[in-house]
Amino acid sequence: MGKLLIQVKGKIFSIKFDLAQELKKFSHIKKTYRNHIYLAKEFKEIIDSGKVKNQSDLARKLGISRARVTQILNLLKLDSLIIQELEKLGDPLKSRVITERMLRPCVNKSSK
Repeated sequence: MGKLLIQVKGKIFSIKFDLAQELKKFSHIKKTYRNHIYLAKEFKEIIDSGKVKNQSDLARKLGISRARVTQILNLLKLDSLIIQELEKLGDPLKSRVITERMLRPCVNKSSK
């Protein structure tokens, strides 16, 4: 249990809070993770549709770096068999089964 004292215009206000109780309210929320293949396809669709001018414009609108957009879009260069297998995982993912960083070495390689 915490206590916060605030003074406004000569008056003191006391606020009591129970941080542990507040955290319990959010314990049922499960974190989900995006499947980067789906994300890459969404990025490509946004660019191809003309909603943004280019990768730089997309990065600006998403609040991420241009390099990050490029990294994600490069996943579309994976062998089609790998992409199909990754799509089978679905989107969103319940855990970080696979990350973009794990897939980088496989870009531009054959399925062998």
